[in-house]
Parts: sequence; structure tokens; C-alpha cells
Amino acid sequence: MPPKLEAFYQALFQPLRISYWSITNWPGIDLGLLHQDILECEGTHTLETLLKVVYCHYNSFFTKKEIIIIGDKNPAISNHPELLAQLFPTARFIHLVRDYRDNLVSLLSVDFEMPNVTLLTYRWKYSYKVIEKAAAAHPGRFFKIRYEDLVQDPEVQFGRLCSFLGIPEDASIFSFHTRKAELENAFPPEIIQRYFSSLMQPIDERKVGVYKQKLSPGQIRIADLVAGKLAGEAGYQRVYTRFSVLDYVWVAPAILYTEGLYVIGKMVKVLPYKWMLWMVNKPSVVVGIYTWMVKKVSAHPMGVSR
Repeated sequence: MPPKLEAFYQALFQPLRISYWSITNWPGIDLGLLHQDILECEGTHTLETLLKVVYCHYNSFFTKKEIIIIGDKNPAISNHPELLAQLFPTARFIHLVRDYRDNLVSLLSVDFEMPNVTLLTYRWKYSYKVIEKAAAAHPGRFFKIRYEDLVQDPEVQFGRLCSFLGIPEDASIFSFHTRKAELENAFPPEIIQRYFSSLMQPIDERKVGVYKQKLSPGQIRIADLVAGKLAGEAGYQRVYTRFSVLDYVWVAPAILYTEGLYVIGKMVKVLPYKWMLWMVNKPSVVVGIYTWMVKKVSAHPMGVSR
């Protein structure tokens, strides 16, 4: 039994911060067969080829024919595009950009994010910058598309995307919301409601600009402050462009906190894998204290929102 391949297989079962995302909850997965296929990779193999073996075991709701490309949508890895580009030399990247204020509305409604306007907007800004930097370093491997353009003209934008990926267009992709029965059979109702409810709805451009109804003027003001001039570079016009000293004082703690998390994230990469995973998935005392403080000030119009 190849020890490195066995270690790779066992690493797939490391506990995650959101436990239901564990591979053991993948619908219809045959873990015994996956184990066998991984061990058969002895010899010349890379992390890229091993992960392809793993993803080929995912049970799609659509009929699998010839698998010509594998995709992974995980916002958690969007802050590491340069590392991903190096680890997966044949990969291509889709940079889907959404108005930071609409993105804020979406994140404020989930239960796995800290409900802080400054923190969430700053993360949008940070991700945009690091992805753009990686795209400049790897021309031809990144495709940027705005969410607003995608939902307003999905067929045309999907055609451009398929051309970039080198795959044929398939109109059935737009009927994803009709697979409701398969989704309900694969996941408990509370999981569908929490993570997958949008998959049961067709593409809807009414969610463009939803922040105008969902966010308070104070929240929009703080989001515009944190996004700064980068908002315009990304194609979004700020409502507010003038700010007081008090505004800057208000956002400073959350920005410093978020920057600290990014520094810690870079530092833990040098730790042994299990230690690194523990630090990533287990909220620290600092995170716990900050989350408690955020909830305490939830009534502030420029702070957080539920």
C-alpha cells in the first residue's frame, strides 16, 4: 500500500469548519471504489491528477458522458489564485465579479459568515486584487465575467465562457433548476434551504442592484468607503465618495482584523498539514471574541445587518 497515496486518501476526511461539506456527505459516493482508484495511482502522479480522480467520483445530477473538464466553485480558495495556478498548471480560472454591495446582501443572510459590512466588503476587495494580480501573471488562463452581464444575457456570456474553456455549448445547462427532485433526494431539507435554495430557481436578473432595497444608507456608505476606487475599476459606481474621519475610524478595527487573518493564513502554510488544517477550520479565541463584539453592535446602522 503506497503510504503517500494512503495519506492523501485519509486527508480527504479531515474535519471541516462546515461539517456537512465533508466528502462523506457527497451524494452517492462509493468511498471504497474511490480508495481503490487512488491507490492505483502509484507511480507518476501529481496533486492535479489525484484530485481529478476524486472529483470524477462526484455523483452529478446530469448524465455523465465523456468528462472533458472538471470545475470547482469554492469561494474559500479564491484568495489563493497564484498558488492554484502553480499547483494546477493546466487549470483555467473563471473570475465571476459581482457588485460588492449585492454580494454583501448575499453574505449577510448566511449563517457561516460574520455579519460585518466592513469585513465582508474588504474581503471582496482583497479577493478582487489578488485574482487580478494572478491573471496578469498568467495571461490566457483567467476569464473575468461580471455577474450582472451573465444574468442579463446568459446565452451570450455562456458562449464566451465555453469558448474560453474549449468545450462545446450545451443549452441544457440552463435547466439546472428543473432537477428539484434529485436535489431533494440527495440532501436533507435544512441543508437545501441553507446552501442550495438558489439552485431551485432559474437565472433571475432581479437580484441585480438588490442592495438598494436590502441595505441601509449607512451600510452602503461604509461599503463604498471600504471598496474605494477599486469599485470603479471593477465597473461599479459608488453612491458615496466623501467620508468623514469618524467613518474611517469606524472601519479601521475590522480592516486591521481582516488583514491579520490574511497574515496568519500565509504563516500557517509552513506548518505541518494537520496543524494548518486545525488552525484554518477551528475559529481562534480572537475570532470568537470579535464575533461576539460584532453581534453586540448589530444595532449600529453602519455596522452589521441580519
